Amino acid sequence: MLKITLKCIAIVGLLMTVQACSKLTKSNYDKIEMGMIRSDVEMVLGKPEQCEQVVGTFSCVWGDQDGTYIKINFIADRAAVFKHKGLK
Repeated sequence: MLKITLKCIAIVGLLMTVQACSKLTKSNYDKIEMGMIRSDVEMVLGKPEQCEQVVGTFSCVWGDQDGTYIKINFIADRAAVFKHKGLK
């Protein structure tokens, strides 16, 4: 009985991990709005893979810019310009 319970816990954990990795979707991109604060964007997309600060702006990328990605430029910690490539 204990082995079955441990297997169930392992399966649920694996499913949660797979689900957490799938935040890079068109559906989630469509939830991003102009003026949204960065912490709210991260609630939708998770932590970005890369961020850079340049002259008062903050630019973050989720995913891989050579493949599927979402890129958002923040001004005063609010989403100002965003684009995507390869989302489904």
